[in-house]
Order: sequence, then C-alpha cells, then structure tokens
Amino acid sequence: MIQTSKKNQALLFAFIMVASLFFIWGFCHAMLDVLNKHFQNILHVSKTQSGFIQTSVFGAYFLLALPSALLIRRIGYQKGILLGLLVVAVGAFLFIPAGLWFKTFGSFLVALFVLSSGLACIETAANPYVTVLGPKDGAAARLSVAQAFNSVAYIIAPTIGGVLIFGKRHEAGTPVDFGGLLIPYVVLGCVVLVVFGIFWFIQLPTIEEGDGNGSSGQDPTVHLAPLNLQPHFIFGVATQFLYIAAQVGVNAFAVNYILENAITKDASGGTLTDSLFAWYGSITGAASPEATAAYVITIAMILYATGRFTGAAITKVIKPHILLSLYGIANCVIILLVMADIKHFSWKVLPFCWLFMSIMFPFIFAMSLRNLGEKTKLAASAQIMSIVGGAIAPPLMGYLADTYHNMAICFVLPLIGFIAPTIYGFAYPRLLEKSRRAGLSPAPIAEALP
Repeated sequence: MIQTSKKNQALLFAFIMVASLFFIWGFCHAMLDVLNKHFQNILHVSKTQSGFIQTSVFGAYFLLALPSALLIRRIGYQKGILLGLLVVAVGAFLFIPAGLWFKTFGSFLVALFVLSSGLACIETAANPYVTVLGPKDGAAARLSVAQAFNSVAYIIAPTIGGVLIFGKRHEAGTPVDFGGLLIPYVVLGCVVLVVFGIFWFIQLPTIEEGDGNGSSGQDPTVHLAPLNLQPHFIFGVATQFLYIAAQVGVNAFAVNYILENAITKDASGGTLTDSLFAWYGSITGAASPEATAAYVITIAMILYATGRFTGAAITKVIKPHILLSLYGIANCVIILLVMADIKHFSWKVLPFCWLFMSIMFPFIFAMSLRNLGEKTKLAASAQIMSIVGGAIAPPLMGYLADTYHNMAICFVLPLIGFIAPTIYGFAYPRLLEKSRRAGLSPAPIAEALP
C-alpha cells in the first residue's frame, strides 16, 4: 500500500512537471494569432504571405517530429524534453537580431522555425508521456487536463499581443519598431532556460510502455499489428491533420475576420462599427481596432480553457469519442454561421468555436494511441507530424481571402477540418475493434467472428 502511494505521488509530480511544458508551447502558438495581422500592418505582406508564419511553425513539426521520436526512443522522454527546451530558448532569442537588425519577414520566419523545432521535440515527448502516465482509460481525460495548462497560456498571449504589439499605431514613413514584439519572446527565452534548469535536476519516472499503463509485463490488450494495419491509428492521424488545419486556420485569420465583420462601410463610404465591438474596445482601453479584436480572441481563449477543464469531467458521463463528435457538430454549425458573414453578428459567434475545439487535439491524440504499447513513441511522432496541416491551411485561406476579397469564404477549409473529428468519433469503436483483430492470427479471428 505504501509503495502504491509513493508510486502515485511520483506519477502526480511527473504529470504536474510535464503539464507545465504545455504552457510554454501554448504561449508560443497563441502569439501567432496576432502576428499575422501585425506583419500585414508593419511589413505590408499580403494575407497569403502572412499565412507562411504558420507554415514555418508547423512545417518544423512535420520535419522534426519523426527524428525527435527516434531520438527520444534512444535517450528517453526527459532528455528529449531538455533538448527541446534548449532549442526553444535559442529560437526565442533569435527574435532579437530579427527585430533589431534584419527587420525582414524572412528573418522572423527563421526564428519561428527554430523555436518550433524545439517545440516539436517537446511535444513528441510530452504528449505520449502523459497518455501512458496512468491508466489507459483515463488517457484522453489526463491529456485534456494537461492541455488545460496550454489553454491558460492561450488566454494570456493575445492580451500581451494586444497591449505590446497593437498598443500603438505605426505611422507611415516612420522607422519600423519591433520593440513591443521582442519583449514577450525575450522573456519567454529566459523562462524556458529556468524550466530547463529545473528539468535538469529532477528525475521523471521511467515508464515501461509494454502495457501502456506504467507497469512491466505483457498486456493482452496491446494491439500486435503494425501501425499501418491499425485503422484507429491511421484514421486518427488523418483526422488530426484535418483538425489542426482547421484550428490553425481559424486562429490565423480570426483577427482579420472580426475586423471585417464588426466594422463595415455604409452606402456613403462611412464606417459603421458594431456597438458591442465599440463598447468592448472602450472598456478594455484598446488603442486600435486591431487591439480590440485581439482582446476578443482573449475571450475566445477563456472559452478554450473552460472547455479543456470541463472536458475531462464530462467524459465521466459521456464517452470521449461521442463527446468529440458532438463538439465537431457544434463547430460545423458555428463555421457555417461565420461563412454566412452576417455583418455585426457572425463575429460574436466565432469565439465559441474555441470552446468546442478545446478537447479535439488531446482526444484525437489519446484515442489514436490507445493500446499501442511499445509503438506509442513512434505513433506519437506521426501524430505530431500530422500537425503539418497547420502549415498548409493558412496560406490557402489567405489566398482565398486575397482572391475573393472576403474573409468568410476562406473558412470553408476549417469546415472540412471539423467534419473529420465528427466522423472519427462516431466510427471510433469500430475502428478500434478492427485494429484489435488485425493483430490476431487467422484462427482467433475466426473464433471471434459471430
């Protein structure tokens, strides 16, 4: 009993430490939501070009996830986390030369790519580690709780972006000043180095993944088939690809959409600002409409965090795969209303999209890695690689917006992305059963058939 209690305490400590890492990459991702509009304003890049911010970030995930997984299989979760933290710090400090000397869009993309390479390594280690850090039936809920730390950062980052980045207008003809952008990234680099020091001195429990439950020995529930023959995993990767494309696409152009929908032109060419948008700008003391829109994203992120914290509790009543499908349906309805582009109304609906996105990544991730045993690390790298969907969607959405001069039309891509988890959730029990049978010999399969 005493040994069990000590083991549980060790697992809880490990969970809390690793969950703190989710805050770091949550902050990095959420800052992207204001960078698109900022670079459009300051460096005069098009919406299509600004979409390459996400391409540099999530392209790094695609390129580095598999090498990270192979490395982590050799050196372990903790050393993989340490390496990732070190690379993140380097990427954060690269914002200093990018903002003070080069002052070009390309230099910021390089800094973001390096920073995201470190994040790819951290996520490849941290996400699967959380899924195996306890009973497998609680993996989705456990990962959702860990992702809640991520959500707290999502609340903070847009607010910081609104104050520091959109806090003052850039006057035409004056030198470009990136001082407000550098501050959060320099602070981030310093914080990451502190976290690196903490992880250097602590010892995380070593998890044996043969049973997916932290204990040694062979677990009969582990699927024996190769990963490419397990449909619950294959379809999980494809679903994650489409979902991340939707999430990142919505994040990238939410500020643009809110501004276009809340502020319109009347017949005489005058400006009509939605009364709620104007009121919100006044109470927040926003220095510009862009800052007001960034603060609207802060509300969206509060809903996102709320969904993360409540998602784990709801799974005690509703099975994770069913909840995933229900949330997918809700987001499809929201995106259809966004595409309808009802002026001075649709922007008010958009923030609720984050409430229903909240559980999608952790649920899809945990569901697709279920019963994979020693193949968990490699499978996790495929899930991280699927994040490349976030590199593809923003440029495509930017192209549609530039071509049709309307932000609403480009949300057709997120609509497709939210249909995918809806289908995956409903089909999951059948996919999981097919994966189990794929690892059985012909004779047991015949006996299992009705």
